[in-house]
Amino acid sequence: MTRLSLMLMLVACVGMLAGIAFAQDADVAASGGTVRGQIVDTTTAQNPIEGVQVKIVSAAGEYDAVTDVNGDYERSGIPAGRYLVSIYREGYGDRTGKPVTVVNGGDHFVPLKMTKKDNIVTFFQKFGFVFWPLALCSITALTFIIERLFTFVRSRSRIGTEQFIASIADSLRKENIMEAVSTCEEAGGPLANVLKAGLLRYSQSQIEERDISKEEIQEAIEEASLLEIPELERNLPVLGTVAVVSPLFGLLGTVTGMISAFTTIALEGTGDPQQLAGGISQALLTTAGGLTIAIPCLIFFQLFDSWVNRHMVEISQVSTEIINQLVVSETNA
Repeated sequence: MTRLSLMLMLVACVGMLAGIAFAQDADVAASGGTVRGQIVDTTTAQNPIEGVQVKIVSAAGEYDAVTDVNGDYERSGIPAGRYLVSIYREGYGDRTGKPVTVVNGGDHFVPLKMTKKDNIVTFFQKFGFVFWPLALCSITALTFIIERLFTFVRSRSRIGTEQFIASIADSLRKENIMEAVSTCEEAGGPLANVLKAGLLRYSQSQIEERDISKEEIQEAIEEASLLEIPELERNLPVLGTVAVVSPLFGLLGTVTGMISAFTTIALEGTGDPQQLAGGISQALLTTAGGLTIAIPCLIFFQLFDSWVNRHMVEISQVSTEIINQLVVSETNA
């Protein structure tokens, strides 16, 4: 009887232990897993970031946490499954989509880093000493692009070219030179100024009651062209120079940045990529900065140059036509 009692007590104890173990397993399964970690910045010091919003998201639900003064966060009771961890904080770039697989009773450490957003000052500090020549090139390019645009807009004729030529031709057919001169003054622009010089030379010969040759009229027009064309071409060499020099300064920044990166490799090795980030960042930013300045500068240079060439061709064609008409009028007279 005593032996039977002992056996029953032993069976009861085993059953109790099994029940406790099963209950603990059930509790663990019910409590899920824990996701924790530390969030630091991407500087060499790796400073912890406080107040970062951490979101652990899956199709089944979303769980939130916030980092403390040490940059630590922790969230328990997350059901088993696959999640994406995203972090947000004002003033820093968002990090989204860091995967983590949660298992029941698991303790998952997910460290993350955030990069502080640049303001204008910190962004341009990354360029190094090359920032100053690039800034000078950008200011120069912008200044002369605006100045040239203003000049070309101001030099436009107030009368359409076809209407202007027709009006001049009509005045010459009526042998009214002063009316043609008045039309030139009303129209304005390089073409009108050049033709006005030729018409005034012709009018002067009529006042002096002497014959005038084609070469003399053409000489007056060429002298006026020597005043008008350089005004249109002014400052274009500066734009061309900036378009060429800006990428070279960017290349200089690239070389100095790579020198800095390789110096860091020689001293620190390649174990920590953050040690290389500064030099590589400078190398890429200066190249991008130089091209950003050079590309629009080159576009506007070609545009302005084409406008000058168009004015020169227009002046040559129209002046030849007017000279021939004046010569014919002089011959008939």
